[in-house]
Amino acid sequence: MTQIAKKSARQGWQEEERQLLYERVRTAREQGQPLRSAFESIAQATGRKPNSVRNYYYAAVKEGELTVPGDQNAFTPFTQEEIETLIETVLSAQAHGISVRSITMTMGEGDKKAMLRYQNKYRSMVKNYPETVLAVYRRMQEEGKDTFNPYSQQRPHKSGRKPGSSQPPEVDETVQELVRTLRDIKTIDAAAFLQQLATLVSMASQARDNAG
Repeated sequence: MTQIAKKSARQGWQEEERQLLYERVRTAREQGQPLRSAFESIAQATGRKPNSVRNYYYAAVKEGELTVPGDQNAFTPFTQEEIETLIETVLSAQAHGISVRSITMTMGEGDKKAMLRYQNKYRSMVKNYPETVLAVYRRMQEEGKDTFNPYSQQRPHKSGRKPGSSQPPEVDETVQELVRTLRDIKTIDAAAFLQQLATLVSMASQARDNAG
């Protein structure tokens, strides 16, 4: 507890803090206690003010960064593995001229709330945890995967194209149409399918470059 307080009292929310908040809220609900007790407990553990904890909780739920499985007072935080998968998927998509909104909509299988959860989490990671984002970026480079550095490269245009890219402006429309089609096929995970497709495109690009 003390370590969390010393490290995080004046910083953005850490993953361990989110997990702790999740556990305290779940416990409070199971025991029929008011959420205020969970907020006060987290405030003590992190050195934050109870109002700050409460505001973060409700803002995160409202913005979709934390999911709400059927109840507005419960949420499921991202695991570290999910965070790294999210970052890799978005960086791979951006490397191919696909916008953050389009790829997160794909990951959410067309559901706006799910899209916002992915989109907000990715943007939060880029803004608050550059070391994690860059670690994924470098790993992708080492593995020979197409990737995108959101800190040193220009951001894609709203059309989904990178500046100077020959990617046609209809790329986002094509992606959206593909998402709609995949959603109609119940046995296919659209997000996983497109991630594998991006990997195949990357491999084909590398093979072409090596042949040249």
